[in-house]
Amino acid sequence: MTSRDGTDGVLVLDSDTQCAMSVIRSLGSKHVPITAGGSSRWSLGMFSRYSDETYVYPDPDSDHTAFVDHLVDHLRRSDYVAVIPATDHSSLILSRYKERIERTGTTVAVEDWETFDRAFDKGKLADALASIDVPTPETHSPADMNDVAAIADEIEYPALVKPRCKSHLHDTGYTVTLVGDENYVHSPAELRRTYRRLSREQDYAEGRYPLVQEYVPGTTTTTVALADGGDVLAYFQEERLRTYPASGGNSALLAAVREPTMLEYTERVLDRLDWTGPVMVEFMRTPDGEFYVIEVNGRYWGSLPFAVESGVDIPWFHYLLLRGFDPSPLIDVGAYRTDVLQRRLLYEDIKWLGEHLASGRPGAVVPFVRSFGTTRHTFVSLDDPVPTAGALLQGAYLAAESIRQRVLPGENQS
Repeated sequence: MTSRDGTDGVLVLDSDTQCAMSVIRSLGSKHVPITAGGSSRWSLGMFSRYSDETYVYPDPDSDHTAFVDHLVDHLRRSDYVAVIPATDHSSLILSRYKERIERTGTTVAVEDWETFDRAFDKGKLADALASIDVPTPETHSPADMNDVAAIADEIEYPALVKPRCKSHLHDTGYTVTLVGDENYVHSPAELRRTYRRLSREQDYAEGRYPLVQEYVPGTTTTTVALADGGDVLAYFQEERLRTYPASGGNSALLAAVREPTMLEYTERVLDRLDWTGPVMVEFMRTPDGEFYVIEVNGRYWGSLPFAVESGVDIPWFHYLLLRGFDPSPLIDVGAYRTDVLQRRLLYEDIKWLGEHLASGRPGAVVPFVRSFGTTRHTFVSLDDPVPTAGALLQGAYLAAESIRQRVLPGENQS
């Protein structure tokens, strides 16, 4: 696929994120013209030596309709092969408005809405995966409190009450619903209370009522991939050694792994979804070694730099696919390093340390400090020093604020 005048440049959104920085550095190092987009003129990707132009747009968190209008106008006046989103929010918006955006002649580098929503909506995902041979948590989709009462005495505890979708567009705004300790229930009475509360809190969710799901203990592992029509072209597998929040969240410290069973399940999932593009399939590896599919994120993911730096350059392969080329001859499938750890110091590991200190676990300082000598760090690149310096300054400020709020908690009280 090429743009209207045959140019080969791309617009990368969300350029303040680690994920977008990885895309910018990957493609820019191969002389692909890059426009770094963001809602702030201080987005780190705009200062990368690998970005050629910048584009500042309205903050989609505040008004996604204004963002789409602005983006469409910009694309009509510009020429790109594709626009690439790099966050959950922008991927959701670009998929929802894909037909309108692509009328500008620019390819939207995310799945069409019907396919995207099959992964995005965890209830629809559970229904889709029920027809294939992969382990998944038992999942219930109540329509009201009567349905909750009907299953309350039948399911095993603990259980999890979770939103069908992490992100929601409503009117012009946007809401993120995260899963935390308050989503776990241990009795029928607690299930009813929690479900009623979350249903009220999520009344913006367009009838997508929360799910009740079996709790699966274990370690979070993922297969990240580039697929084409459900076929896996390239993949990388990782295990989360530290997460923030600890109850289940973003990766802070990662190790590369090779798990053939997890890959086999991933291939079945992506084939069932008929997926094209980058994707993360998240699993829970149980103590007995089984892999349960927990969710599918149909977009680029925060730990993308780990895959790229370990030898799986998914942004480059994706770009070739967007251009209409078959990247398969360039891909040594399954060939990647497993001898390094990757740390998301900025900012997940800093938050991980703050969470542990706030919980009265000062011993967390030891592994946190030790990781400076044993891991590679995302965002940090001597080859691209300005965004690196900016990220380090942001991280230092975040750490100082976290310490100040804990040491001087009364300072913020009136």
